[in-house]
Amino acid sequence: MNIYIESKVINFLKFVCVYIFFANIAFSQEDTNIESLQVNDSFPIAVVNMQAIVGESIAASQVKKFIEAKKIEFSTELQKEEAVLKTMQEELGSQRSILPPDEFAELEGNFRKRVENLQKMVAEKNQLLEDILSRSVQKIQTEAVKIITSIGKEKNLALTLDTSTVVIAANSINISRSVIDLLNINLPTLDMDAIMLGK
Repeated sequence: MNIYIESKVINFLKFVCVYIFFANIAFSQEDTNIESLQVNDSFPIAVVNMQAIVGESIAASQVKKFIEAKKIEFSTELQKEEAVLKTMQEELGSQRSILPPDEFAELEGNFRKRVENLQKMVAEKNQLLEDILSRSVQKIQTEAVKIITSIGKEKNLALTLDTSTVVIAANSINISRSVIDLLNINLPTLDMDAIMLGK
């Protein structure tokens, strides 16, 4: 066996050993309570599911309801404007043959401008909703990171990873539930008016 092949075999065996080590941990531990973690002695690493932490928080539920209410509000505004435009369009159709060309062109120009304004309004409303969601999630994530950092100090964790970057992890080192519980205490609500203003 040449040196290159031998090196490849050794690296593969190392990988298999590491995989088996983590697999044994993942399938042999069932407890998800952070208080039972033995992180100080042998495995100072934890994992969190940040997407679940944000999504299952009370604050996130508030944000969802707020955005849904805004969608209904915006939809009502747009429907009213669409009704006005429909009336204008019908009037243009009936006046095409009776108005002088210059007067009709002016009315048609006003109609087109109003249509463009409506399209602009739709884009602005959609962007506002996206911004509200983005700012809200950022605030929730910021508080979650503070909590994760605090737990890390308390448990002497050397590293905390997001489950999205981990292939295999023991349930016993997943501290997501604890983070959610503390997040609901520390950040039960968000100031949505301030968030709308970009604060």
